[in-house]
Amino acid sequence: MSDQWRGWTRIGRRQGARGGRQILSVLLLAALLFGCAGPLRQWGSETSLVSRAPGFDPSLLQQRRVAVVNALVGFGYEGFGHQVSRSLSHTLRDEYPALAVLSPQDAISRINQAGLSKEYTDLVAAYMQSGVLHQEDLRRIGDALMVDYVFQPIMASFEQSVWERFSFLGVRLFQTRVSVLRLSLQLWDTKTGGIAWESSGEATLAGEDVREYRIPFEEIAHRLWRQILKDLAPAPASS
Repeated sequence: MSDQWRGWTRIGRRQGARGGRQILSVLLLAALLFGCAGPLRQWGSETSLVSRAPGFDPSLLQQRRVAVVNALVGFGYEGFGHQVSRSLSHTLRDEYPALAVLSPQDAISRINQAGLSKEYTDLVAAYMQSGVLHQEDLRRIGDALMVDYVFQPIMASFEQSVWERFSFLGVRLFQTRVSVLRLSLQLWDTKTGGIAWESSGEATLAGEDVREYRIPFEEIAHRLWRQILKDLAPAPASS
């Protein structure tokens, strides 16, 4: 082997080693920066006031008792039903502390203790077909719960996707997680059987990270409920 060839080989090795160290340094620096900073998030939401009954004054809710009942969810999302109702109950408690709200857990317990489990089941089944809560059954359930209104939460869909942006040696370093949630909320008058107020909304929460990261469902639900409830009435300044 000639001296010139040996020289080229040594230069190639040095450049290869230097290039490998540079790539490794860049990857380590990116991991440290993103690891310390945590996930970057972008939030967007849009709500729409569907209806408000003539003469309905949201401020009067503070003088009435209200219950949150089990959420109705789309096909394939049954596992999210309790989380949807619970997140709404927690949002009402946090944003409207003056409002007397019966949690979905307490509401279901009282319905069962009053011997109205069949009536409630029939009520929900009929609603799934017609979109109507039967007046007489709704009144009986309202009396058992001792409430004037019930919040009926509805989840239309919840989608999550992961977009891989960069990987090295089979390891995902940069990725974007996107969650899209669609919710609706109805406030039913248990005395008249009418819808006093209704609103719906859609939220998108995107997070970028160098690590495995999943956006908690209740976080995005809580944020969207806050926006939807603003269509009902602004939260008191004290909260």
